[in-house]
Amino acid sequence: MKSFSWPEGIRCPVFLSLNFDAEVHDLRHTTEDRLFGRFSYGRYGIRAGLPRLLEMYARRGIAVTVFVTASDAIRHPDSVRALRDAGHEIASRGADLTPLPTLGESERGVLEQARDALARITGEAPKGFRAAGNELGPHTLRLLAELGYLYDSSFQDHDHPYVFAPTASTKIAEIPTVHTLDDSLHYSGRHTHARVMKVWGEEFEGLYQEGCLAPLTMHLRGDLGSTRAARVVAMEKLLSDIGARPGVRFLTGAQLAAIAMSFGGAPEGDPFAPHEPTLKVTPYRGDLALKPG
Repeated sequence: MKSFSWPEGIRCPVFLSLNFDAEVHDLRHTTEDRLFGRFSYGRYGIRAGLPRLLEMYARRGIAVTVFVTASDAIRHPDSVRALRDAGHEIASRGADLTPLPTLGESERGVLEQARDALARITGEAPKGFRAAGNELGPHTLRLLAELGYLYDSSFQDHDHPYVFAPTASTKIAEIPTVHTLDDSLHYSGRHTHARVMKVWGEEFEGLYQEGCLAPLTMHLRGDLGSTRAARVVAMEKLLSDIGARPGVRFLTGAQLAAIAMSFGGAPEGDPFAPHEPTLKVTPYRGDLALKPG
């Protein structure tokens, strides 16, 4: 097996991504007419959080990858275009946050409609995809490849990007993430921004020493996301410290996918194929089903 290596000059690439998740998150629990009060954290992300993030990214000179659902993009097209105009990559998070394994035969149509909605708003079809809850159906990778996606970012099974070959004629890169480096894990548990940055700093140090990918996942929301003023200040300090390290590069999902595709290692096969007989008779039960062993 060919040992993975980064391009010359890169020791530890940082994949900074933003899950846009605005009202689409709240609509899992309420209706459109009640998107205020306790269901206004998504509105906060758009109204106060996004301008703050855009300014911080500009100060740091960082291009991030933004995963947005078609639902939120249609609701906030100007915000999505503002991200695009600032040089950030717009990627897909599907139509909404409905788990892909529940879509059945309609999955291809839903993925295609989500792709086309972002293309209409930004002028370019998204190259990347991230599944809600990191849950993919048995055919998701194949469908994404057939629909023109270059990469997925839903797995958590490696320290480097790699390539899947869902079929003999299709390929798609995988850019894995790390759950500990997802802000929602910590902020939903009411941890302070200081504690979150301490954990992230320690995680980054280990990844840097090993020459691994450092995937930092932010959320736009005002509750479980990183857009409150104190959290942005803390995040900018961490990003400044990280960026000063030799060999650190902030790369978008599309850039990482290109590195994975050009590396030359043998692609992995469809991860669901060995489990197909079981999946045919296993009912969907949230995160208990449809996961490769």
